[in-house]
Amino acid sequence: MAEIKSREDKPIPGVDYSEIRIPDEFYLGTGEFTTMVEPKALGKINPIISNVMNEPYFLMIVTINLGINQVTALLGKAHDEGPICRKVFDIPKNVNVENANDFTVCFNEWDISEVKLNGTALKPAE
Repeated sequence: MAEIKSREDKPIPGVDYSEIRIPDEFYLGTGEFTTMVEPKALGKINPIISNVMNEPYFLMIVTINLGINQVTALLGKAHDEGPICRKVFDIPKNVNVENANDFTVCFNEWDISEVKLNGTALKPAE
């Protein structure tokens, strides 16, 4: 049971890095995916779409949309299949766009359990 940890620096404009961490290489449905947004990027780039994939076994897409103050996280196994889990969370209106911001999606047994912004859990959208 080895951990999978992979980091990609500057994967897209506005993102300093993205990193996937899965504690058990034989069970891809549990782990964390972090997107570190560069300072001021939230105020300039909308939406920011970050993803990681290992087809056909794993797909995570995170859309950070400050225009509607929401983060959408989608978790699945392949592009040609529907998502296993899709959840939307609210971004606080007072988020500091001047600073770097860490969005971390936590998932357990193919279910998105929470999205954290700078370590604080975001509320699910209604």
